[in-house]
Amino acid sequence: MKQTFLATLIAAFSVSAFANTFQHQSDASFGWLDTSDGDLQQWTLSHRFYLAPVSTGNLAPYAEAGFLSRSSSVNAGYNYLNIDTGLVEGSISGWNIGGEYKDNSHNFYASAQLIELNGTDDRVVLLSGGYFIQSDWLVKLDARHYREDGAGSETEYGISTKKLLALENGNFINIEAHYMDVKGDDESEFGVAADYYFGRNIALGVAYDWTSDDVVNADEDSVTVRGSWYLQPTLALSAAVVFDYLDTSEESYQLGVTYRF
Repeated sequence: MKQTFLATLIAAFSVSAFANTFQHQSDASFGWLDTSDGDLQQWTLSHRFYLAPVSTGNLAPYAEAGFLSRSSSVNAGYNYLNIDTGLVEGSISGWNIGGEYKDNSHNFYASAQLIELNGTDDRVVLLSGGYFIQSDWLVKLDARHYREDGAGSETEYGISTKKLLALENGNFINIEAHYMDVKGDDESEFGVAADYYFGRNIALGVAYDWTSDDVVNADEDSVTVRGSWYLQPTLALSAAVVFDYLDTSEESYQLGVTYRF
Protein backbone atom coordinates (compact mmCIF):
# COMPACT_ATOMS: atom_id res chain seq x y z
CA MET A 1 0.00 0.00 0.00
CA LYS A 2 2.79 2.44 0.93
CA GLN A 3 4.67 1.64 -2.28
CA THR A 4 1.51 2.16 -4.34
CA PHE A 5 0.83 5.52 -2.68
CA LEU A 6 4.44 6.63 -3.19
CA ALA A 7 4.41 5.63 -6.84
CA THR A 8 1.15 7.52 -7.38
CA LEU A 9 2.56 10.63 -5.70
CA ILE A 10 5.73 10.55 -7.80
CA ALA A 11 3.74 10.05 -10.99
CA ALA A 12 1.44 12.95 -10.16
CA PHE A 13 4.38 15.27 -9.48
CA SER A 14 6.14 14.17 -12.65
CA VAL A 15 3.09 14.91 -14.79
CA SER A 16 2.79 18.38 -13.21
CA ALA A 17 6.49 19.16 -13.47
CA PHE A 18 7.00 18.15 -17.07
CA ALA A 19 3.61 18.88 -18.64
CA ASN A 20 3.63 20.93 -21.84
CA THR A 21 0.67 23.08 -20.76
CA PHE A 22 -0.57 24.87 -17.65
CA GLN A 23 -3.53 27.04 -16.66
CA HIS A 24 -2.51 28.21 -13.17
CA GLN A 25 0.51 30.23 -12.06
CA SER A 26 1.21 31.05 -8.40
CA ASP A 27 3.93 33.48 -7.33
CA ALA A 28 5.35 34.29 -3.89
CA SER A 29 8.09 36.78 -3.05
CA PHE A 30 9.83 38.36 -0.08
CA GLY A 31 11.62 41.69 -0.23
CA TRP A 32 13.54 43.76 2.29
CA LEU A 33 15.24 47.12 2.64
CA ASP A 34 17.59 48.15 5.46
CA THR A 35 18.23 51.87 5.98
CA SER A 36 19.61 54.07 8.73
CA ASP A 37 16.02 55.10 9.51
CA GLY A 38 14.59 51.60 9.80
CA ASP A 39 13.76 48.33 8.08
CA LEU A 40 11.09 47.45 5.53
CA GLN A 41 9.92 43.92 4.74
CA GLN A 42 7.37 43.00 2.09
CA TRP A 43 5.57 39.72 1.38
CA THR A 44 3.63 39.23 -1.85
CA LEU A 45 1.35 36.40 -2.99
CA SER A 46 -0.40 36.26 -6.37
CA HIS A 47 -2.22 33.78 -8.57
CA ARG A 48 -3.21 33.87 -12.24
CA PHE A 49 -5.72 31.58 -13.96
CA TYR A 50 -5.61 31.25 -17.75
CA LEU A 51 -8.94 30.57 -19.42
CA ALA A 52 -7.23 28.26 -21.93
CA PRO A 53 -4.11 26.07 -21.53
CA VAL A 54 -0.77 27.81 -22.05
CA SER A 55 1.85 25.78 -23.92
CA THR A 56 5.51 25.44 -22.96
CA GLY A 57 6.19 22.97 -25.77
CA ASN A 58 7.71 25.51 -28.17
CA LEU A 59 11.30 26.81 -28.18
CA ALA A 60 10.60 30.12 -26.41
CA PRO A 61 11.78 30.86 -22.84
CA TYR A 62 9.57 29.34 -20.17
CA ALA A 63 9.21 32.73 -18.48
CA GLU A 64 7.59 34.20 -21.61
CA ALA A 65 4.98 31.47 -22.12
CA GLY A 66 2.17 33.60 -20.73
CA PHE A 67 3.13 36.61 -22.86
CA LEU A 68 3.36 34.63 -26.09
CA SER A 69 0.11 32.76 -25.52
CA ARG A 70 -3.15 34.32 -26.64
CA SER A 71 -4.98 32.95 -23.61
CA SER A 72 -6.98 35.46 -21.57
CA SER A 73 -6.53 35.34 -17.81
CA VAL A 74 -7.74 36.63 -14.44
CA ASN A 75 -5.50 37.30 -11.46
CA ALA A 76 -5.53 38.27 -7.79
CA GLY A 77 -2.83 39.16 -5.28
CA TYR A 78 -2.11 40.19 -1.69
CA ASN A 79 0.69 42.41 -0.36
CA TYR A 80 1.87 42.93 3.21
CA LEU A 81 4.47 45.56 4.18
CA ASN A 82 6.02 45.78 7.65
CA ILE A 83 7.85 48.96 8.71
CA ASP A 84 10.13 49.17 11.76
CA THR A 85 11.95 52.45 12.49
CA GLY A 86 13.08 51.45 15.97
CA LEU A 87 10.69 53.96 17.54
CA VAL A 88 7.60 53.15 15.51
CA GLU A 89 6.49 49.82 14.07
CA GLY A 90 3.55 49.38 11.73
CA SER A 91 2.23 47.51 8.73
CA ILE A 92 0.31 48.13 5.52
CA SER A 93 -1.58 45.53 3.53
CA GLY A 94 -3.48 45.57 0.28
CA TRP A 95 -4.93 43.42 -2.45
CA ASN A 96 -5.38 43.54 -6.20
CA ILE A 97 -7.59 41.86 -8.77
CA GLY A 98 -7.62 42.08 -12.54
CA GLY A 99 -7.42 40.37 -15.88
CA GLU A 100 -5.99 40.32 -19.41
CA TYR A 101 -7.86 39.82 -22.66
CA LYS A 102 -6.25 38.44 -25.81
CA ASP A 103 -7.22 35.84 -28.38
CA ASN A 104 -5.76 33.84 -31.27
CA SER A 105 -8.39 35.21 -33.66
CA HIS A 106 -7.03 38.79 -33.55
CA ASN A 107 -4.09 40.93 -32.38
CA PHE A 108 -5.87 43.23 -29.92
CA TYR A 109 -4.97 43.37 -26.23
CA ALA A 110 -6.69 44.78 -23.13
CA SER A 111 -6.06 44.61 -19.39
CA ALA A 112 -7.46 46.03 -16.16
CA GLN A 113 -6.22 46.00 -12.58
CA LEU A 114 -7.78 47.25 -9.32
CA ILE A 115 -5.49 47.90 -6.33
CA GLU A 116 -6.84 48.63 -2.83
CA LEU A 117 -5.08 49.42 0.47
CA ASN A 118 -6.78 47.92 3.52
CA GLY A 119 -8.04 50.35 6.15
CA THR A 120 -7.96 53.35 3.80
CA ASP A 121 -9.86 54.75 0.85
CA ASP A 122 -6.74 54.63 -1.33
CA ARG A 123 -7.44 53.06 -4.71
CA VAL A 124 -5.56 52.64 -7.98
CA VAL A 125 -7.07 51.48 -11.27
CA LEU A 126 -4.77 50.48 -14.14
CA LEU A 127 -6.13 50.15 -17.69
CA SER A 128 -4.34 49.22 -20.91
CA GLY A 129 -5.32 48.73 -24.52
CA GLY A 130 -2.89 47.60 -27.17
CA TYR A 131 -2.05 45.70 -30.32
CA PHE A 132 0.34 42.85 -31.13
CA ILE A 133 2.34 44.25 -34.05
CA GLN A 134 3.97 40.82 -34.25
CA SER A 135 3.29 37.66 -32.27
CA ASP A 136 6.14 38.63 -29.92
CA TRP A 137 5.78 42.43 -29.97
CA LEU A 138 3.10 44.29 -28.00
CA VAL A 139 2.51 48.06 -27.97
CA LYS A 140 -0.14 49.49 -25.65
CA LEU A 141 -1.60 52.71 -24.27
CA ASP A 142 -1.84 52.87 -20.48
CA ALA A 143 -4.03 54.79 -18.03
CA ARG A 144 -3.50 55.06 -14.26
CA HIS A 145 -6.34 56.42 -12.13
CA TYR A 146 -5.67 56.85 -8.43
CA ARG A 147 -7.60 58.20 -5.47
CA GLU A 148 -5.79 59.08 -2.27
CA ASP A 149 -7.47 58.83 1.12
CA GLY A 150 -8.94 62.24 1.95
CA ALA A 151 -7.88 63.78 -1.35
CA GLY A 152 -9.11 64.03 -4.90
CA SER A 153 -8.47 61.66 -7.78
CA GLU A 154 -6.20 61.95 -10.80
CA THR A 155 -5.82 60.10 -14.09
CA GLU A 156 -2.48 59.76 -15.86
CA TYR A 157 -1.70 58.43 -19.33
CA GLY A 158 1.27 56.72 -20.91
CA ILE A 159 2.55 54.21 -23.43
CA SER A 160 4.56 51.00 -23.11
CA THR A 161 5.95 48.21 -25.26
CA LYS A 162 7.44 44.73 -24.97
CA LYS A 163 9.38 42.80 -27.63
CA LEU A 164 10.93 39.32 -27.49
CA LEU A 165 13.80 38.87 -29.94
CA ALA A 166 14.95 35.42 -31.06
CA LEU A 167 18.70 35.20 -31.72
CA GLU A 168 20.43 32.91 -34.21
CA ASN A 169 22.25 31.07 -31.41
CA GLY A 170 18.96 29.92 -29.91
CA ASN A 171 18.92 32.49 -27.11
CA PHE A 172 16.48 35.38 -26.67
CA ILE A 173 16.42 39.03 -25.60
CA ASN A 174 13.40 40.64 -23.97
CA ILE A 175 13.14 44.44 -24.39
CA GLU A 176 10.67 46.66 -22.52
CA ALA A 177 10.05 50.41 -22.29
CA HIS A 178 7.41 52.61 -20.72
CA TYR A 179 6.45 56.27 -20.31
CA MET A 180 3.87 57.87 -18.00
CA ASP A 181 2.89 61.55 -17.90
CA VAL A 182 2.59 62.43 -14.18
CA LYS A 183 -0.45 64.57 -13.43
CA GLY A 184 0.16 67.87 -11.63
CA ASP A 185 3.93 67.60 -12.03
CA ASP A 186 6.37 68.88 -14.62
CA GLU A 187 8.17 65.53 -14.50
CA SER A 188 7.28 62.27 -16.20
CA GLU A 189 8.15 58.64 -15.49
CA PHE A 190 10.38 56.69 -17.87
CA GLY A 191 11.71 53.15 -17.87
CA VAL A 192 13.69 50.74 -20.04
CA ALA A 193 14.63 47.11 -19.40
CA ALA A 194 16.32 44.18 -21.11
CA ASP A 195 16.64 40.50 -20.20
CA TYR A 196 18.97 38.02 -21.87
CA TYR A 197 17.72 34.43 -21.95
CA PHE A 198 20.38 31.73 -21.95
CA GLY A 199 18.24 29.14 -23.70
CA ARG A 200 14.81 28.58 -22.17
CA ASN A 201 15.61 28.33 -18.47
CA ILE A 202 17.90 31.13 -17.27
CA ALA A 203 17.56 34.90 -17.66
CA LEU A 204 19.64 37.84 -16.48
CA GLY A 205 18.44 41.39 -16.92
CA VAL A 206 18.74 45.03 -15.96
CA ALA A 207 16.14 47.82 -15.71
CA TYR A 208 16.54 51.57 -15.41
CA ASP A 209 13.69 53.76 -14.15
CA TRP A 210 13.81 57.53 -13.78
CA THR A 211 11.77 60.72 -13.51
CA SER A 212 12.62 63.76 -15.59
CA ASP A 213 11.11 66.83 -17.22
CA ASP A 214 13.22 66.47 -20.37
CA VAL A 215 13.88 62.70 -20.72
CA VAL A 216 17.67 63.10 -20.55
CA ASN A 217 18.39 64.65 -17.14
CA ALA A 218 17.08 62.38 -14.37
CA ASP A 219 15.93 63.94 -11.11
CA GLU A 220 15.39 60.55 -9.43
CA ASP A 221 16.42 57.16 -10.74
CA SER A 222 17.06 53.54 -9.80
CA VAL A 223 18.75 50.53 -11.39
CA THR A 224 17.45 46.98 -11.00
CA VAL A 225 19.50 43.85 -11.63
CA ARG A 226 17.30 40.78 -11.89
CA GLY A 227 17.40 37.12 -12.81
CA SER A 228 15.26 33.98 -12.99
CA TRP A 229 15.91 30.27 -13.31
CA TYR A 230 13.29 27.75 -14.40
CA LEU A 231 14.42 24.50 -12.82
CA GLN A 232 11.52 22.89 -14.69
CA PRO A 233 8.88 24.31 -17.03
CA THR A 234 6.58 24.63 -14.00
CA LEU A 235 8.99 25.73 -11.24
CA ALA A 236 11.18 28.84 -11.12
CA LEU A 237 13.30 30.85 -8.69
CA SER A 238 13.93 34.58 -9.08
CA ALA A 239 15.98 37.33 -7.44
CA ALA A 240 16.42 41.08 -7.86
CA VAL A 241 18.44 43.94 -6.40
CA VAL A 242 17.29 47.56 -6.74
CA PHE A 243 19.98 50.21 -6.32
CA ASP A 244 18.95 53.63 -4.93
CA TYR A 245 15.50 52.27 -4.06
CA LEU A 246 12.89 55.07 -3.77
CA ASP A 247 15.70 57.63 -3.86
CA THR A 248 17.02 56.41 -0.48
CA SER A 249 20.57 55.68 -1.73
CA GLU A 250 20.00 52.18 -0.32
CA GLU A 251 19.60 48.78 -1.95
CA SER A 252 16.47 46.65 -1.73
CA TYR A 253 16.45 42.89 -2.29
CA GLN A 254 13.80 40.45 -3.45
CA LEU A 255 13.55 36.66 -3.67
CA GLY A 256 10.69 34.84 -5.37
CA VAL A 257 9.33 31.48 -6.44
CA THR A 258 6.87 30.57 -9.21
CA TYR A 259 4.85 27.37 -9.61
CA ARG A 260 2.62 26.41 -12.53
CA PHE A 261 0.08 23.64 -12.86
